[in-house]
Amino acid sequence: MNHEKSWHVCGLVIQARPASIPAVKDALLAFADSDIAAEDAARGTLAVTLGAADSAALLRNIEESRNIPDVLAVSLVYHQQDEIEEPCKEAS
Repeated sequence: MNHEKSWHVCGLVIQARPASIPAVKDALLAFADSDIAAEDAARGTLAVTLGAADSAALLRNIEESRNIPDVLAVSLVYHQQDEIEEPCKEAS
């Protein structure tokens, strides 16, 4: 019997106060499986990817990103869920 695990990834556009971009980036990169894909610091815009093993963890990280000081808006622009099959261990 194969067991499946899921993996979730999302893309976010985050608007923050331009002067706070370095601190916002540091806070976002503290999340497991996060990456800053692009930034326009002068405009206060970040393109961010977040990953998680389940949707609840992903949603927690999205919500926590909204609570970072000086974050003005978080927009979900992409979400994908993949099922990862693990090989079955055969009994000897």
